[in-house]
Amino acid sequence: MSDARAIEAVTETMRSIVDAGVKRVSAGARAIAAPPHEVAASQEERVNVFLYRTEVDGSLRNTDPPATTPGEVGQPELPLVLHYLLTPYAPDGNDLVAHRLLGGALQSLHSHERLTERDLADLAPFSDVSRQWEQVRVNWQPLDDKDMYSLWSVFQAPYRISAAFEVRVVQIESRVRGLAPLPVLRRGSDGQGASVAAAVDLAELTEVAPVLGQPAALTGEPVTIHGHGLDADTVVAILAHPFLATPLQVNPDQATASAVRFSIPATMPAGLGSVALRLQSTGAGSLITNRLSLAVAPTITSALPMTVARTGTSAHVTLTCEPPVRAGQEVSMLLGSKSTPADLLTTDTGTISFTISNASAGTYPVRLRVGGTDSRLVVDRTDPTPRFDPDTTVTLT
Repeated sequence: MSDARAIEAVTETMRSIVDAGVKRVSAGARAIAAPPHEVAASQEERVNVFLYRTEVDGSLRNTDPPATTPGEVGQPELPLVLHYLLTPYAPDGNDLVAHRLLGGALQSLHSHERLTERDLADLAPFSDVSRQWEQVRVNWQPLDDKDMYSLWSVFQAPYRISAAFEVRVVQIESRVRGLAPLPVLRRGSDGQGASVAAAVDLAELTEVAPVLGQPAALTGEPVTIHGHGLDADTVVAILAHPFLATPLQVNPDQATASAVRFSIPATMPAGLGSVALRLQSTGAGSLITNRLSLAVAPTITSALPMTVARTGTSAHVTLTCEPPVRAGQEVSMLLGSKSTPADLLTTDTGTISFTISNASAGTYPVRLRVGGTDSRLVVDRTDPTPRFDPDTTVTLT
């Protein structure tokens, strides 16, 4: 692909090639690039390289960029065809000198039927057109008398002997980025492809509902998965978590076409994981549904309420919890609204220490946050005004 200066780079490369050709036949000659009506008569020997027309190569207009892999969507490049006119100018209108210059220019271009990567990189280093995939070819473009005279009429300049060339193809990349989806990691169970059916009731999970509308489930608690098309001879819940080497497989307590209920096993780590169902029926094979997020909350097992004496302005609090925290998980304690990260965890453990700096004396509701999921706060609703249960607090003295 090429940048926006690709046209300029090709013109400069053409001019440089022609310049080298005319200098071989006349040391004082040079190639220029200017509109024909602005090339005034002078005592210089010159050949003008003029880009008089651009068009789009229709065969490449809707082609994805070469670097686009199957499954990706790329924005097509702009494939251009450039049309140049070479015109010699000699002092005092000397046609013999003009013909000599034209011959040198044509010989040089005839030796460069293709603008190579080296040509483009050396003669126009300001552009990356040399790195485009398509080759840039220079072809003779015959023009009949009518076309040639029409061109010079548009130029509003006296006619001079000229030669036309077509340069194809120059590609300018789009500034709109394409889409590159992540590769598919698995086609399906047993290496099978996607299941296709002439119906709209394929198995799909729509909601994970912990008990009592809680935002996260606890280990040992039942969880209900809602969806449709979930009826099968065998149903298994597959629980995944970033800190599990292999997913857990759990048999449900109850399964219908619209809901499956199972209990969170004690080996499921706290934090954010996911759940899917494997549905297997005789003659229909095995199907794994879509995945939904499954939040598992830690449970503080330390005796609460707890009183901790400060040392100066610092306090050290140790909490125990279930399930054990995995080494590498993000763990913090929340006293009221203040968050304190756990001391360094190097192994899986159910005992976590926290060092609170600038600790203020007071009684605070306590929560344990593991992998972004908080332990539950008990709310006392015996009074008209609800309050946090005083038994789930830590007091700093």
